[in-house]
Amino acid sequence: MLTRLGDYYREALDGQIVLTKFLDLEEIKEINLLNKDGLKVYLYGGYEEAERVRAIVQLAYYEAPEPADFKIAIYKTEYNANYQTIGHRNVLGSIMSLGIERNTFGDIYINNQVIYLFLTEEISGYMIQNMPMIMHQRLEFRKVDAICDDEKNQEVTKEIQVPSLRLDAIIAKCLNISRAKAAEIIEAGNASINHLICKNISYQCQLKQIISIRKFGRITILENLRTTRKDRIVLLVGVYH
Repeated sequence: MLTRLGDYYREALDGQIVLTKFLDLEEIKEINLLNKDGLKVYLYGGYEEAERVRAIVQLAYYEAPEPADFKIAIYKTEYNANYQTIGHRNVLGSIMSLGIERNTFGDIYINNQVIYLFLTEEISGYMIQNMPMIMHQRLEFRKVDAICDDEKNQEVTKEIQVPSLRLDAIIAKCLNISRAKAAEIIEAGNASINHLICKNISYQCQLKQIISIRKFGRITILENLRTTRKDRIVLLVGVYH
């Protein structure tokens, strides 16, 4: 929970540009409450689909921030998968062993044999210099500007037919699971829409929204193509696993 929400509100109203540490989905929901009284909240986590993000709260008439304004340092390394496969939990455990707080770093992005870390600039030097071994491998991280295009998770584009734009229907169809299973995921707080947790299974989704499902991936509703004779909606969606 964001204990400093009131402080952020007052500081931003006074004309300051407030930069938070990395926020999880619940905290993102809270910080968005400050989109009022002439204030605007901006979110960024180092790449477009980031789940954990930093927030900037400022007066709405100020110029919108650039990615550099969020002060996120991106580090990259490669590892030898023939030796041992490294997963998200392995990297997280090694970082947390340094005794730092979870809000000082964002997503841990792993694709094939490449790992990206998204760190607050304030902690990045200490973290990289003191990074312990990960799964018995000593990895050398180097600072980069962004995730390489060919190392991004690939989007699979496909057409789906759903009876409505309900969240549970779209998740079920995209992930090839039952509506009951999709409802369980949503009601457990494991689904979010544009960074905001949604526990409403009947929520009506809209075009261009990003639906994130914890441990499953992300869905983007790209286009409403047509309606069939049986009144089923045909959507073009992008699915990231």
